[in-house]
Amino acid sequence: MLKRIVAGVLCAAGFAFAANAATVTVHGSTTVASNILTPHQGAIEQASGHSLKIVANGTGRGIADLVGGKADLAMISAPLPTVVAKANKKKPGSVDGSKLVAHQIGATRVAFALHPSNPVKNLTLAQVGDIMAGKVKNWSEVGGPDKPIVIVSESKGGGVRSMVEKELLGGGELGGQVRELPNAPQVVKVVAQVPNAIGIAIDATIDSSVMALSTDGSIEQPLILVSIGQPTAEQAQVIEAARQAGS
Repeated sequence: MLKRIVAGVLCAAGFAFAANAATVTVHGSTTVASNILTPHQGAIEQASGHSLKIVANGTGRGIADLVGGKADLAMISAPLPTVVAKANKKKPGSVDGSKLVAHQIGATRVAFALHPSNPVKNLTLAQVGDIMAGKVKNWSEVGGPDKPIVIVSESKGGGVRSMVEKELLGGGELGGQVRELPNAPQVVKVVAQVPNAIGIAIDATIDSSVMALSTDGSIEQPLILVSIGQPTAEQAQVIEAARQAGS
């Protein structure tokens, strides 16, 4: 009899848990997804009691999907005001930043990837900024070979790119010869094949196929979830579980 009672209680508890569980849809930054949400999805779902549907389609697209009602939360990897400004520059009035709330769940660092054959190993952030602005267009101008500099980056509005534009270009846009890719994780793969390239990447994606440029400073990149207004109970539980996973 006791076993039946215990089994019934456990069954009821499991039913209650299932009844209270929700699916939280999260769209946006590939950096946030690859650093926190995707590798820790199981732990986040267990800790929050909710399932995640993750779509890594870029910071700008994530915000657009959030305000368009296609996502419960957006993933961004640049400060919210920067992302909102970029979105409204592209499409004026498309995002009302006053209705959005940012929840930082972690951080990473921006890295500048070079082909291993490049003799340039060290530059100041000011020099990197001149390259990103298109003021320095040839490696010979910074002690390298006489080859044009190709900047490899994710597309406009991406979080890593937005951070570099904010910190090194005062919010301006990349200049010079820019090769755009659909998302940030592809940058390192392209730089590994282009000897005169410099790629805007993150520390976690640097591998043996490339080398990281040494600089006299660093750019920290926030990893953020965004809600419309204050998060619902379900969203808040996912945000807290993701924050714990990212710490």
